[in-house]
Amino acid sequence: MSTSPIDFRALTTTYNFTPETQSQLADLLDASINGSASAQATADGLDKLCPRNDEAEGFLWSLWTLLIDVAKRIPLDDARLQSLVEVLKALNAKQSGSVEIWGSQHQLWADMPLFGPVMREAWNGSPEFNGSSDQATKIAQWLSLNSFAARLLSASVQSWTNFALWELRDGLEEPLSTDEARDTYLITTSEWITQAGKVLYDETQKSIQLESQATQSLRPGKLIEETKPGFNEERWGFWKKRLEELSANASAEAKKRTEKALQVMKSLEA
Repeated sequence: MSTSPIDFRALTTTYNFTPETQSQLADLLDASINGSASAQATADGLDKLCPRNDEAEGFLWSLWTLLIDVAKRIPLDDARLQSLVEVLKALNAKQSGSVEIWGSQHQLWADMPLFGPVMREAWNGSPEFNGSSDQATKIAQWLSLNSFAARLLSASVQSWTNFALWELRDGLEEPLSTDEARDTYLITTSEWITQAGKVLYDETQKSIQLESQATQSLRPGKLIEETKPGFNEERWGFWKKRLEELSANASAEAKKRTEKALQVMKSLEA
């Protein structure tokens, strides 16, 4: 990934939009992410492009996929990542009627229809740490994707605490295969805690009776498998202990980010 401007004109042509929509999207995103256009102006432009008929489903699926692709192309600490979040926050606040998706009516931007399923599909792209030639690129994209999702959770754009729990489980509750896996997961889990720690901590304080499907989906990892599924204080304490243990031998970058996450956890507990 690079801090150089993203070529939105080339990027949008890879998605299933009409040529006219491709051009308009490229201009909107270029002005917002590479330039200084306001998040509100960008959200207004995206709203105008979205069909209110049976074409809405295809448009939204392609739009969310495009925006996730953009997020993955922005380095972890690049300010443009937060700019993209601000666009989605402004879009989420708009009241623009409803659309029918998968046989049900949804508020167009308040519900962000299809965003969750598209992100779920993107979540299948986690690094495998197998030494492949593109591993470094995949890791960098995974770091950015997790930061993007965590920031959206913190901003109340989406309530996808499940993505946070899956990453915390994979990174802190399962054995890790390599030092690179350890450092990667230390950064991603620390990013969830740093960006959305209050949301996650508040979840641990609730007593929620999970449905059977959620019980399986939000199950704990092998290192803490006797713990109840979902968010709870025991898992929170285990994450804090595990972050401390793993960071002892981590890279300088991973150690720095872990220390910041641990400070957030301790401040939330105070």
